[in-house]
Amino acid sequence: MKMKTNKRINLHELKEKILSVDFNNILIVAHINPDPDTLGSCLGLKQILNKLNKTAYIVCDTKVTEKICGYFDITPEIDLNYVESSGFTPDYIICVDAAALSQIGKYDKYNIDLVIDHHYTHDFYGKETYLDTKAAATGEIIFELAKELNFEIDRTFAKNIYCSIIEDSGAFRYSSTTAKTMRIAAELISTGFDFAKLNRLIYQNKTMTEIATERLAYNSLKLCSGGKIAVITITKEMKKFAGLEGIELDGINEIARIVSGVEVGIVIKEEDNESLNPNRKEYKISLRSNEYVNVAEIAMQYNGGGHIRAAGCKYNCDVNFDVDLLEKELIEKIEKVL
Repeated sequence: MKMKTNKRINLHELKEKILSVDFNNILIVAHINPDPDTLGSCLGLKQILNKLNKTAYIVCDTKVTEKICGYFDITPEIDLNYVESSGFTPDYIICVDAAALSQIGKYDKYNIDLVIDHHYTHDFYGKETYLDTKAAATGEIIFELAKELNFEIDRTFAKNIYCSIIEDSGAFRYSSTTAKTMRIAAELISTGFDFAKLNRLIYQNKTMTEIATERLAYNSLKLCSGGKIAVITITKEMKKFAGLEGIELDGINEIARIVSGVEVGIVIKEEDNESLNPNRKEYKISLRSNEYVNVAEIAMQYNGGGHIRAAGCKYNCDVNFDVDLLEKELIEKIEKVL
């Protein structure tokens, strides 16, 4: 069993830690199913380490989608191919934007030296942790680290961190957005990178597959609990019928909660997990709330986690399990706190 120190550090200590790391083989680990926050934060941290003449590589146990690669001009594997082909052995490991050890896939075999995160449900799995749950994105923390180190914010760094923040704050629409978030964004934009283009790529550039995915989600949406809960459930059979078999259904987690009067949106997606026992199946559950329900507490009941207004978990079950029972169970749990 891995030993954990669980020491929580402040920003000044984080700065000193980054300065004092004298290893050249640093591994930066993004969480599985990487989103722009974990990737932008990892890329920003790598830039910081490179400026300190330290060698660092970014890895993730699942590939980056082609669309998100376009935000950052990276490959789906990031630095994985080099790390695996060069015989690279990490001397120091930093996890970024991962709230739990289960979120880093195969890299959970290592003792994690440092974790930088902003999730409400963080479980302190590293030797040392910098956690700021008030940050709208982990990218905010990486920005503050750069400022603490008196580094010049160039356009590449600014683009990476802006992408991190714009995505995790929902284009500044989520309640996690603060005045500090806006000030940071303003400073990033002032460097002169094309933030308008990046906004279009993220929010106004959809493939026909993405449009078909949204159509499937809207068609399966239903209201319950007097219109306070909206549920979207998509099975593999439904995906096959819609011509989306084997495709990861991204970008639909917000749809359920945008309906007028809805407080909590539930999205349940049956996973195309070929590694599962053929007698088992798995559902990915995304929970979103608008004003007062703490969905992180619901997700934690299924060994998941996240933020107060946005959380998720997985549900592994027998292949003959009726997903309607999962819907009913989730609705009943949420109704208790409505």
